[in-house]
Amino acid sequence: MTTPVFRLPIGVKCSSNNGKIKVSGSKGIVIFNSISNLHRKGNMVLFLPYLTPYESSLFTQAIFGVVLGYAIELRLKGIGYRVYKKEEKLIFFLGYSKSVIIDIPKDVSVNIGKKTFFLISANFGILQNFASSIRKYRYPDSYKGAGVLYENEIVVCKEGKKT
Repeated sequence: MTTPVFRLPIGVKCSSNNGKIKVSGSKGIVIFNSISNLHRKGNMVLFLPYLTPYESSLFTQAIFGVVLGYAIELRLKGIGYRVYKKEEKLIFFLGYSKSVIIDIPKDVSVNIGKKTFFLISANFGILQNFASSIRKYRYPDSYKGAGVLYENEIVVCKEGKKT
């Protein structure tokens, strides 16, 4: 059995302390829980005890996130659906009687267009959770196709009532 060794890219720093692994780079910082301790020699990293497959995938996601970053594009489809940013909050008009106000997590940055908006972060888990929490307010409708959609999502609409 070979020993799992990770090679860090240039500019990425990694440390472990009290059951938390911290990976930092040019795009941000990612921290996740692990019982393994980090041993480093140059740009090579070894974890003892070895990382589980889940923790290993979290570590590789963290490295990709701090080097390249992750982005999710969401778009609003529907009459009167709008979004704008005020301070550290997103305010949505999604056809309800009141607007929906969502706090933006500190690790996520938001770029807003007319009917689309980008969520950008180094931490992929936080980014996915935030995108799905936005989507839960207005899932795509199966008859009109209106709602909050991912960038390339195709909604197959059902046929309406025949008379």
